[in-house]
Amino acid sequence: MTLVTLEQIVRRFGEDPILDGLSLRVDEGDRIGVVGDNGAGKTTMARILAGVDEPDLGQRNARNGLRIAYGAQMPPMPQGTTVRDLVLRGTGEHDALTARMRALEARMATGDAAALREYGELQAAFEAGGGYDHEHQCEKVLSGLGFPPGDLQKDVAVLSGGEKSRVQLAILMTTPADLLILDEPTNHLDLWGIEFVEDFVQRYPGAVVVVSHDRRFLDNTATSIVEVGGGTASRWKGNFSHYQKQRDLALLTRARAYKTQREFVEKEMEFIRRNMAGRMHAQAKGRLKRLQRLQLIDKPKGNRASMQLTFGQTIRGQQGQTAIECEGITVQAGRRTLIEGGDLRVWFGEVTALLGRNGAGKTTLLRLLAGQGQPARGAIRFAHNLRIGYFSQEKNDLPQQGTVLEALRELDRTVDERQLRDHLALFLFCGDDVDKPVAELSGGEKQRLSLARLTRAQFDLLCLDEPTNHLDVAGTEGLEQALKEFPGTVVLITHDRRLVEEVADRVVWVEDGRLRTFDQGLAQCQRVLAEERSAQRAAEAEAKERATARTAPSADPPKKAIETGKVRNPLLFQRLEERIMALEADIERLRAAMLEPDNYGSAARMRELQQSEATRQRELAEAYAQWENWQ
Repeated sequence: MTLVTLEQIVRRFGEDPILDGLSLRVDEGDRIGVVGDNGAGKTTMARILAGVDEPDLGQRNARNGLRIAYGAQMPPMPQGTTVRDLVLRGTGEHDALTARMRALEARMATGDAAALREYGELQAAFEAGGGYDHEHQCEKVLSGLGFPPGDLQKDVAVLSGGEKSRVQLAILMTTPADLLILDEPTNHLDLWGIEFVEDFVQRYPGAVVVVSHDRRFLDNTATSIVEVGGGTASRWKGNFSHYQKQRDLALLTRARAYKTQREFVEKEMEFIRRNMAGRMHAQAKGRLKRLQRLQLIDKPKGNRASMQLTFGQTIRGQQGQTAIECEGITVQAGRRTLIEGGDLRVWFGEVTALLGRNGAGKTTLLRLLAGQGQPARGAIRFAHNLRIGYFSQEKNDLPQQGTVLEALRELDRTVDERQLRDHLALFLFCGDDVDKPVAELSGGEKQRLSLARLTRAQFDLLCLDEPTNHLDVAGTEGLEQALKEFPGTVVLITHDRRLVEEVADRVVWVEDGRLRTFDQGLAQCQRVLAEERSAQRAAEAEAKERATARTAPSADPPKKAIETGKVRNPLLFQRLEERIMALEADIERLRAAMLEPDNYGSAARMRELQQSEATRQRELAEAYAQWENWQ
């Protein structure tokens, strides 16, 4: 069933339309990844799809009662509210939907067919928000997004920008909805957080539309890709890798068709010119009429110009020699110790990726490797005359005043302005773009300007902190190619797994104050960490079972109640508790069955399951009331 459609949407900002005739349809169960250049209109399309922005022309048609979770609906973050309470409260949609479901269950008990139909329509959205297990779902999502139990009681007013973004993502992921729209959800997540969101999207009972430049994320979650560009949207089946292959093949096919038609037209025109006034006049005139009726193929536009990154060719140091050596270093941020007694060696000519959980100390360590500061203890030794270029994700290297051109000119005032403009053009700053004030640039534009400044000089070693943030897919691919061609040394922090897989020779994992080096790259790192997490969970489960076995006699409620003399008919009380547990298990089983495609596609089967669940809910409520009032 179709949830929402956009038909011939036009949206203008100023004179030129950013969307010009865009159409899109979202059906139940869709997993749509949205890609496109920065400024192509991806977020504008998402806002119109969510119903928070109106098109200038065209129509948006949504199913009656459609519930959409989108970032523009975020509640305020008032001082004095904890992280846990804010996410539990969310947008208020869960409490409202819970009350509606309760009311429908009461009507269904009387055989009300309309209530049964409405209950079925609300079921997917209710389950998407965690259902009756909403509180546990909120805590699970917060944990998956990198909030340890102690941080759940933090005041939201003191959170960092990245933490607030993760809180907002948690609210979206626990809001009851038929359609979840995510705009760059991986930007502030570490690798574990990204994997958690991937798993969440794969299991989500509703439809999902996600705008992202993370190629691996789109590979693992999307079943179709929508490319926004030129004011319109093109849809391709499959994940991002399939989209790339299909797009390139389609472009090649159009180019060949265009070339073949042009050659045919030129050949026909040559015949017409030679014979229009001769003996074959009639034949030439007929060919001219056929050409006039011919539908001409437009010249393929191809891919847009992408950033032409190059980090220079002049380097010092031989492959395999040590560029930086860290011995027993202690890294601190204020009074907090992030890394204790860490050892690390960076080799000339290799790419080392620094990975780990948010807050583990990666950025602080990278600053030290870039020569900005000293460790609290231990020693960092640099190769002689090592020239280091540092790229900060805060982009604090950019001037606060002046234009794009002036930001580049301040690095070398002896260079001709034409050379500076040519260099900026490689980073897609063309024409009047170079006169834009730096303060008014978007996040992606600032990212490109920082890279433009970085590449004006020659470096032996590059320290790059999240260089792909705010870059579109084309920009990320340009950076990837430049890093592959750079003959120097790179230390890189990134959450882009595909970039790590393509360029990193080794991975250094930062966690719990330790540095661990994986010489075989990301695959080895993920495999070892997954095995360790699995072993840890097994050990925790075993310890929990032993603890339960030791405390079972004293923790058993019926026995304790008997011993205190507060419960009469202990056997009946025990049977009541067993019935409560059985009813809860039945409800979980029925809800799981409702999400199975075979059942979901059958109205009769869904009606049967819904009636059964409503009956179990009534019986459970009665059993709990009896349990609470037991004499």
